[in-house]
Amino acid sequence: MIVTEFRMCIDRERVFELLARFDRARVLVVGDIYLDENVFGTVTGVSLEAPVPIYEVQERRYNPGAAGNAACNVAALGAKTYMVGYVGHDANADIVRREFEARSVDTSGLVVHPTRPTNTYGKLRAGAFNAPSQEILRTDTPSPVFIDGETEETVMAHIRRLAPQVDAIVVVDQVASVATERVLAEVVAQAKAHKLITVGDSRGRAGSFSGFDVVVPNDREAGIGAGIDVDNETSLHAAGRALLKVCSNALITRGPKGITVFSADGAIADVPIVPCSVVDVTGAGDTVTAAVAVSLVAGGTLQEAAVIGNAAAGIVVGKPGVVTAPLSELRQAFTQQGGPAKLRTLDELEGLVRQLKESGKRVVWTNGCFDLIHVGHITYLMRAARLGDALVVGLNSDASVREVKGPTRPIINENDRALVLSALECVAYVTIFSDPTTVEVLKRLRPDVYAKGGDYTLDTIVQEERRVVEGYGGEIALIPGVEGRSTTSIIKTITGGA
Repeated sequence: MIVTEFRMCIDRERVFELLARFDRARVLVVGDIYLDENVFGTVTGVSLEAPVPIYEVQERRYNPGAAGNAACNVAALGAKTYMVGYVGHDANADIVRREFEARSVDTSGLVVHPTRPTNTYGKLRAGAFNAPSQEILRTDTPSPVFIDGETEETVMAHIRRLAPQVDAIVVVDQVASVATERVLAEVVAQAKAHKLITVGDSRGRAGSFSGFDVVVPNDREAGIGAGIDVDNETSLHAAGRALLKVCSNALITRGPKGITVFSADGAIADVPIVPCSVVDVTGAGDTVTAAVAVSLVAGGTLQEAAVIGNAAAGIVVGKPGVVTAPLSELRQAFTQQGGPAKLRTLDELEGLVRQLKESGKRVVWTNGCFDLIHVGHITYLMRAARLGDALVVGLNSDASVREVKGPTRPIINENDRALVLSALECVAYVTIFSDPTTVEVLKRLRPDVYAKGGDYTLDTIVQEERRVVEGYGGEIALIPGVEGRSTTSIIKTITGGA
């Protein structure tokens, strides 16, 4: 059997053509809804009543999970999104509705189950004095079973009501609760009646999506659905072919190996990922499912949908927690493909830094020309990175370097310098700026630490920058350089001292 490797055979114009159609898509998401609750706090001591730590809650953050996360990803990509599933008659149901509405997901299809709680999955993170934040406890609600009776009938009624208004139906089956045989049959029937695309994803029942256009399990889920232990290419292909007996096509996600596409005509194509930094893979599968569905509605092929799905997953795995891949970031991912992976605009950095801080991370900022990267630069950046959890590097543009260093500099252009910095593990993000100072950047990002080289003192750094950082309670760190290591000395050595 011939397996092709589908790289970026679609050019960027084709990608952007598809992305431009995303806001015309209308998608109904059906499935298990979870409320992901992330609690951040500090351990302040030990209880007097029992030998347990006292946990001081500082922040709670909520995200819809499972099918809810897929729906939020569909909405983040610009599509009109409807959610059908159930919640309990409890306070967490109100939170679910609020979080959906904040993410532009229509909640008219939510059904209140009379006896079950809203599925909730919690993570508690805590730090202590001079101790980093870490996960200390997970909480969960009782494992749900399939819906039946009036709840099942109401879910099916919502599917019938909304089907004429959409272009595709996505079913996400995480805990075998909403996607009963009758619900799946109703989805297929409505899809046939209204000529809709159907996309399914299931943790353990990928083989149950009979009549669907596409299933998008990961390799382990594909094996479970096909009854095959997937541990190599041969067994993967066997699982993929088995799924084709149930549905028309299968896109099997494989983490760092990308996506393998099994088409109805028997063709198999491997779609590799673009290498990226991985922080948290939670919810990445939901993101791929959402991106595949919207891409197919936009007119993309299976391979094109896989390319876009890989790019969307690359965005979310680079961030902590359950997050979405906004259309703006997806566009940028393709704009920068082959270029500096960590390069971000200041607008994008604002959101990223905010997310890092909300996750309890300490953000460090530094800036410079970083022309002809050498051991002095590397040592400095590694030391700066150790001052926090994420190092953001401001890179002087070519024009601003010329103003500071003269007409013969920089030796390396700004895009290439950004690419080199992006390759460094100690660097989280890079941004290019042209202003003579970083005052505006500091005002907008408000980093926890502002790092400067040891050739500066508090009195010789730009005093307006100092006032900004000290004004919001930030820290200024002066890092000593490496004696005798500089770009200027390297240039003199190369030119023989000329």
